[in-house]
Amino acid sequence: MRISTNQIFNMSLYNLNSSMSRMAEANMRNSAQKRVLVPSDDPAAMGGIINCRSFGLETKQYIKNIKTASSWLSLADGVLQQTSTDIGRIKELAEQAATGTLTAEQRRSIGQNLRGILGNLLNKSNTEFGGKSIFSGHKLDSNAYEETLHATTTDPDLPAGSVVAVKGASESSVDVRFTSGGTVGTDTITYKYSSDGGKTWKNGTLNPGDTELALGPATVELKNGTAVTEHTDKGGTRLIVRPALEYKGDDNDDLNVATYGDTQVNTKADGKFHSDVLVQIDKNGDVNTPPITYSYSLDNGATWVHSNVSADTRLEVPGGSLTLSPGAGTTFSKGDQFVIRPNTADLRLDISQSRSIRVNNVGKEIFGGIYTKPGASNPTPSPDDNNSNLFETLGKLIGYVETNDKKGIGECVAELKKVHEHVEMKAAEIGARMNRAASAEKLAEIRKDNNTALQSRLEDADLGELLNELKQSELIYEAVARSSRMINQMSILNYM
Repeated sequence: MRISTNQIFNMSLYNLNSSMSRMAEANMRNSAQKRVLVPSDDPAAMGGIINCRSFGLETKQYIKNIKTASSWLSLADGVLQQTSTDIGRIKELAEQAATGTLTAEQRRSIGQNLRGILGNLLNKSNTEFGGKSIFSGHKLDSNAYEETLHATTTDPDLPAGSVVAVKGASESSVDVRFTSGGTVGTDTITYKYSSDGGKTWKNGTLNPGDTELALGPATVELKNGTAVTEHTDKGGTRLIVRPALEYKGDDNDDLNVATYGDTQVNTKADGKFHSDVLVQIDKNGDVNTPPITYSYSLDNGATWVHSNVSADTRLEVPGGSLTLSPGAGTTFSKGDQFVIRPNTADLRLDISQSRSIRVNNVGKEIFGGIYTKPGASNPTPSPDDNNSNLFETLGKLIGYVETNDKKGIGECVAELKKVHEHVEMKAAEIGARMNRAASAEKLAEIRKDNNTALQSRLEDADLGELLNELKQSELIYEAVARSSRMINQMSILNYM
């Protein structure tokens, strides 16, 4: 069989290209130190490698989230530690002001010190991390608190909500005492007020139809129809206009219920929810004739928990309940839905596939102050418990100190002890979240290391084997090149 020159050339070129390709591949493996570079190298191993890479990226993001959460929480913990120290100083000044031997002027000097601490606490409550407020709930781009005025009454008979609004500004507390009684908005009522601790007094009159007390640069609006009495040594209506801090963030307090369907029953949700809960009626019925069959979903309808039966109109769901009552109608139909939507001020970061951690805080739950609830027209103390509202206790203390009210100062001294315990408890809660984050970070690092080791076993190559393979491919290439060169140089003259 005759072998042509063209066949010899093509075969030589093929062998050269094959050996060169093998050597290039060996070089690539040696450079990357990898056994598997493309799926065709080891399809089974490549599937595991892809899973490891995906898990590694996911774990990397979790670790990043944990570090961010730890930074937020560490900053909040530091603020509360400083706040605890400030409360200790406030207690010292309050006990000093309660001493019976102090003069009114000395108490006013203590009041100025307390105002300075209030300003420092305002700055602390507006602490930011990366330009985001850490104490304002979801309203990260705005301050948690603003300084304003509020009024304290020493009249136990004055109904709650009698003070509608306090506006303006005042560098010192204003003592307001009614010199005649009557009904606001109906009678002519006289009053006097002092901005210097009772050294001097100015008179004012509230005419029929008027509800606003003029107190120099500040004003107090009273609720129309409020009954006030003349103030004497034995009692009567008295107001103290003093500084306050108003919470401007959002809260986790209220629950809203949206209804979808033709039913006209009333609804009310109770409990603590972190996300929307869907409730669906499974059978036609009437709120006056239970039982009620229903389903609920915690993932916006992706999955449902069916065949729940309530013997009354209270439908139990994880986190709380939904109560139905007669409204414009009493009947409901199969398929009617109700969505429980909580106010969610929490900012949570995922720290694993099944866990998340809250990094921000609702300031009023820690510091208190006054707060205008959604739908309300004027701010009120929140929380209304005097033993857990630091800013309101401090505001009242400043008012009592600057108006030389020893009885009121004594009440604030007792409240401050409970307030201090409340702030320490909130600091402990933040500390617990910090511990969770630290534990999660350790676990994530372990998972990351294990995943890296598994990925290495699947795709990394043995260095010795790589070097041997590279050396072999180089020898093969050199042999093929030398053989091809010798064959291509041969002619008929070599056989003659």
